[in-house]
Amino acid sequence: MYPHLRRGYSVRNPTSADMPAIIQLLYDFDYHETGEADFYQIEDIENDWQSLDVSRDAWVVIAEDGLLCGYATLTFARPRGRLFADGYVHPRHYNNGIGTTLIELMEARAAEIVQQEPMGTRLVLVNNIIATSSASIELLEKLAYTLTRAYLRMGIVLTAPPATPAWPSNIVLRTCDGSLEDIYRVYEVAEESFSDHWAHPPQSFEEWKKHHVRESFNPDLWFLALDGEQIAGVALCRDMEEHKGWVSVLGVRRQWRQHGLGTALLHHSFAVFYQRQRPAVNLVVDSQSLTGAQRIYERAGMHVTMRMGRYEKELRPGKDLQDE
Repeated sequence: MYPHLRRGYSVRNPTSADMPAIIQLLYDFDYHETGEADFYQIEDIENDWQSLDVSRDAWVVIAEDGLLCGYATLTFARPRGRLFADGYVHPRHYNNGIGTTLIELMEARAAEIVQQEPMGTRLVLVNNIIATSSASIELLEKLAYTLTRAYLRMGIVLTAPPATPAWPSNIVLRTCDGSLEDIYRVYEVAEESFSDHWAHPPQSFEEWKKHHVRESFNPDLWFLALDGEQIAGVALCRDMEEHKGWVSVLGVRRQWRQHGLGTALLHHSFAVFYQRQRPAVNLVVDSQSLTGAQRIYERAGMHVTMRMGRYEKELRPGKDLQDE
């Protein structure tokens, strides 16, 4: 049934009981490939599964000894015509056909979805990988994927109190009050700030809230820069384990750019994490950001810790909904 998978491995759809093992797989994969790991929680897996049919769009591979050694999901962003493939293989089980099998499963499912979609629109399968993984690059390029974008994970380890933020005139900082009204205002600013970013999908409030307001949501780590009654920019942060902090969103609305507000929000986030004994701070940035975000982060002392490549395969030509 799976011609590339070595004998002794089995494939099935995951269940909620697999979530702890999936998280362990993600940790082990990250550490092997990059020397560090992101912070994963059960709610991250639950949130991912809300956007797909687990019985058709998610798979796990189980080794003979019972170890969950492979995991993949396929998520369809219908408004953009993009299908997102996401797969992982445990490092102790490389070169056993697991990665190839997972990609074939995702591509077969993607082909089914393509057949159900109205003609005339372009459909693309996207696969993001760690850009230093030669095996992943070789596999995707062999299967006719093309590199279209590079993203960077950048980080800093604060060994001393960070620079004091230099706020532009008239800017007052406060934290989110946690109310639905305040969260909606933050959503509006975040959507506006990222509207000119490449491939940014417009999101409804409910969809955006599902990703950003979860069990780990802490309004004290959402920083709002106000100019009078208007929110000029935001830094939305998460407190992680193992002495780590994460800047999930750093956005400044267009009319307030070029005045140092993004840098001030970043320095303030650093200071708060330093006080909370989270000296390692990370974020992700588009390497071709139109706002020059990477240069801002570099000037603040951050450096690249991981490169990620976005590979794409066109499944059907047509009008590209991402361009609208």
